[in-house]
Amino acid sequence: MEENKRKQYAHLYENSSREKESFTVDAHHAYQQDLKEIEHICAQNDLEDHMANKKLYKKLRQGHVFSTWVGEAFLSGLSNRTSKNRHRRTIEKVCKRIAVSFLAMAVVLLTVLFYFQMREAKQEAVLTYIRQEREQLKKAAENEEDDYESVAILDQYAILYSMYPDLIGWIKIDGTSIDYPVMQDRTGEEYYLSHNFEGKEDNKGAPFIAAESQISPLDKNVVIFGHNVSDGSQFGNLDLYLDQKFYEKHPTIEFDTIYETGTYQIVAVVKTQVKQGDESGFRYYWFRNYENRGEFQDLFDFVENNRLYETGEHLSYGDTTIMLSTCEYTANNGRLVVIAKKV
Repeated sequence: MEENKRKQYAHLYENSSREKESFTVDAHHAYQQDLKEIEHICAQNDLEDHMANKKLYKKLRQGHVFSTWVGEAFLSGLSNRTSKNRHRRTIEKVCKRIAVSFLAMAVVLLTVLFYFQMREAKQEAVLTYIRQEREQLKKAAENEEDDYESVAILDQYAILYSMYPDLIGWIKIDGTSIDYPVMQDRTGEEYYLSHNFEGKEDNKGAPFIAAESQISPLDKNVVIFGHNVSDGSQFGNLDLYLDQKFYEKHPTIEFDTIYETGTYQIVAVVKTQVKQGDESGFRYYWFRNYENRGEFQDLFDFVENNRLYETGEHLSYGDTTIMLSTCEYTANNGRLVVIAKKV
């Protein structure tokens, strides 16, 4: 009985071994077939093209081309590669577009910045040259003998006037950036509100006097207008005179016309407003001359009633004055005015 069982078990083991061997041979063959198919696919297709990969994956999956795990692994990798390539290329495109946009913005900003820097540098270079020429001519004139008939225009302004015939003088205040030619547009269009002294469009403008003002002979009162520029250029530094201590250190103004030099003692710093329509009040920006004491009194009262602090200086009948006028932003149509008399 036991012998029969041993024979039966031996027979079953032999059959199992044959089936296992047969399965192993078939699996190996299928594995080899899948490998050959993968090699063929790789040789015939561009696996870097994610759109082609997507079509290839669909075709292989629907056709049940592979029968082993290696084929499934290849399909899985192909699917992941397609997805990754698609996302990677999308991200690359977005990054490239962003980079190009930032590059374009940077180029535009640098171009604009370079333009304004070059324009200001050129204007400052011209001003520096003019200032140097002015000082040299001034010194040369002082050193020459007075045994000849003087010309109408001062030597230090003759060349500059020949270049810019709207020039009427020069304004300078120590301790500030105010050191500029003063212009006059005689057409009455306030040209120098939007043009520099070279006549080029510039929203900073240039210091100027009204078309009606006279410098030969010199009016009893000359109003010089200039923009209150935030960077301190033009008349942007006039607000330094809101501080009495600054006034005490810098109490004078140099204002030359092209015909004569002049030093002016600051009398008062005033805040006022541009009058509207029939509104009453002293309009300093129209005041040029006074013919009698009554007209002078209007000027005197305006100064005394609006001064921000006491300077110890006051106007007297017969004084020649200048007024430096710029915008003041604490009031509607506000103006800051520095008033000085010739000494």
